[in-house]
Amino acid sequence: MYLLVRLVFIPPIVSQTMFSHAYYDRDGQLMRLTLAADDKYRLYTPLSNIAPDASRAIILYEDKYFYIHPGINPISLIRAASGYFRGVPHPAGASTITMQVARIRYNINTKHPAGKLKQIAAAIYMDAFHSKREIIEAYLNLAPYGGNIEGIGAASLIFFHKRANELSTIESITLATIPQNPSKRNISTKTGHENIMQMRADLIRRWTKEYGMDDKLQTMADMPIAVMGTRDLPFSAPHFVNREISNHGGRATAIGPHVTEVITTLDTALQSEMTRTMNNQIAMRRDQGVQNAAAILLNYKTMQVLGYIGSNNYFDQSIFGENDGVRARRSPGSTLKPLIYAAAADAGLIHGMTLLKDARVNFGVYAPENADSEFYGPVLAHSALTHSRNIPAINLLRQIGIKNFHTLLGRAGVDNLKSPQYYGVSVALGGAEVSMWELADIYATMANLGRRRAIKTDMTAPDTDIDTLLSPEAYFLTLDMLGHQRDLTPTHQFERRAPRLRHYWKTGTSSSYRDAWTAGIFGDFVLIVWVGNFDGRPNNAFSGAKTAAPIYFAIADSITQYYARTGAPLQNNNFLRDDLNISQIEMCDIVGGIAGTHCPHTRMAYFIPGKSPIEISSVYRAVPIDNQTGRRACNYDPATTHMAVYEFWDSEYLDMFRRAGVTRNTPPSYMPGCDLGTISNARPSPIITSPADGSRIVILSATDTEPVSLRAITDMGDAKIFWFLDGDVIGTSMPGEAIIRNIPIGRHTLRAIDEMGAATDTQFTVIK
Repeated sequence: MYLLVRLVFIPPIVSQTMFSHAYYDRDGQLMRLTLAADDKYRLYTPLSNIAPDASRAIILYEDKYFYIHPGINPISLIRAASGYFRGVPHPAGASTITMQVARIRYNINTKHPAGKLKQIAAAIYMDAFHSKREIIEAYLNLAPYGGNIEGIGAASLIFFHKRANELSTIESITLATIPQNPSKRNISTKTGHENIMQMRADLIRRWTKEYGMDDKLQTMADMPIAVMGTRDLPFSAPHFVNREISNHGGRATAIGPHVTEVITTLDTALQSEMTRTMNNQIAMRRDQGVQNAAAILLNYKTMQVLGYIGSNNYFDQSIFGENDGVRARRSPGSTLKPLIYAAAADAGLIHGMTLLKDARVNFGVYAPENADSEFYGPVLAHSALTHSRNIPAINLLRQIGIKNFHTLLGRAGVDNLKSPQYYGVSVALGGAEVSMWELADIYATMANLGRRRAIKTDMTAPDTDIDTLLSPEAYFLTLDMLGHQRDLTPTHQFERRAPRLRHYWKTGTSSSYRDAWTAGIFGDFVLIVWVGNFDGRPNNAFSGAKTAAPIYFAIADSITQYYARTGAPLQNNNFLRDDLNISQIEMCDIVGGIAGTHCPHTRMAYFIPGKSPIEISSVYRAVPIDNQTGRRACNYDPATTHMAVYEFWDSEYLDMFRRAGVTRNTPPSYMPGCDLGTISNARPSPIITSPADGSRIVILSATDTEPVSLRAITDMGDAKIFWFLDGDVIGTSMPGEAIIRNIPIGRHTLRAIDEMGAATDTQFTVIK
């Protein structure tokens, strides 16, 4: 029966008590002690985590017969009752530790005899069904220490900045004297300090009689009490701790005995270095209107967050500093482009030396441009990525499939995505908002070559695999592309003493210059930096390359120096694992493809055997040239011709060069008398550049037709182009020249034929 009552009807004494949380960094440095839901500092601390001298001092001072009485001390009660009824002004107290716990636990008013009797009954009941260990543990967790401080766990942290298990004997004795009269023994006031000194001296005499005196205790006993208060509590990494509070359910869920100490992954010393550097960098740019930034540092090998700066100043209301930039969802600009290139590499569309097209393109009423409003024309994949060219990224996205990339974003950790149709191709340019946390997740997955793992902020969290995204080879090729970007060179002396770490980084600038980003990987870390305004105000200074990147490299430099000072210098990581299906081959620089005999400049480049599009570059070719006329001969004859190397570009590339005013070393025209029919069969077809294949053109006027620009290019700049709409001739143009025609509502087939017979088709739709 006893056991049944104990197990079923007797809950733990502190089961309904609300507690604080103590948040520590990875090295045990307190970052914040939160208030419980009732606005008390009360930290649940198991007896095993309290210094033994603390419980000894409490029992010696409050209730020396604690371990032998049945919850009450009859002799003390009789003495106290006698004094009460005789009218003694200040009768001796009779409350045992158990009685005090009962009063606190059941909220009993003991100023009246009825309340006292209730307290006595509750104490006897409590002692019958709880062990002495449970009762003293409850007392140490509930005892008042002045103001809104309760329990020795909170008191030791606030007064001595120590955990309860780290309390010295003199500190334990000092704290033991407070609960008996916390209002008169307020340790932070002069009168309270003097009262405690007197009570402590008395308790030390008792302690010496019970346990003996040592020299250290005697020395400390003669010294004044050096304590701190709630105002001295640390408030480190506020945005990070706020996130942790939210992750642990907030204050309302901290009820009853449970783990109230949270050991986080944050490194507060490193956080201070990062914060100092960021503050300095912002101060340098304040005259440009740059006031705010945020950063997150993640060790991608352990997946632990080491640095977390939510704003430039948490307490600055002018920048809405309490907002958390790491959690805010913003347009990421071009920082998602590496994921597009990784998906394209995984689909076998590109490798780092694949030649892509950076030319103007229209998608109905949408005509995307590059940030510099210029077009490079032919550009290698690694250069298109590091120089953040928009058109190649959009073209790759269309080949991958917008829906497929949308699915990949979700698997990569981006939440709250709208439909793929909502974003369209704009997702390649920052159309889908992401948080810095999600971006760190994406870049950590890249550094882990496709293995997505849970980000950890708690040292006790397990290492959890979430998903395997693209192939490790695809991520390796993307990292290799990012590694081609030149780092911003700092001027610190440290860099002259140690070789610079390699960075795999990408910048991003959102539309209208609202957000500037730099995301990168170096050493064992992923670092994300954002610059902007929380209210969304644009600023032409918010450029990923010009503003965010210098701040990124300054912070990365401070991180590098920090680890060098601590004796653990950072090292470059080689992402080329032995198990990767990766090979190298000599490719033709500038134009891509396997270097042929006539390629003037070559370089070694990586590719995925069996997947990457590998072919011999055909741009540089040797053709026979007539010795007398200098024109291209029909056939090679050693007596009348010589071989010369020229560049052979597709029609679209030639048009790009022509519009850019760039002259290429293209072959001369054929000599008269050559069989042009045979030659035309070997020629490429024209390319319709407007309207784009599959595009939808919206009528913007009240009519049922819309003016449409028709444009095509060929490899022959003087070959006339004939236009056919749904089988009917509608006009002629020269290569690269646009003609305008009013096209009615409906689905149409457009054909372009050059005067040598080469043809191509495209389809588009006019809607209203």
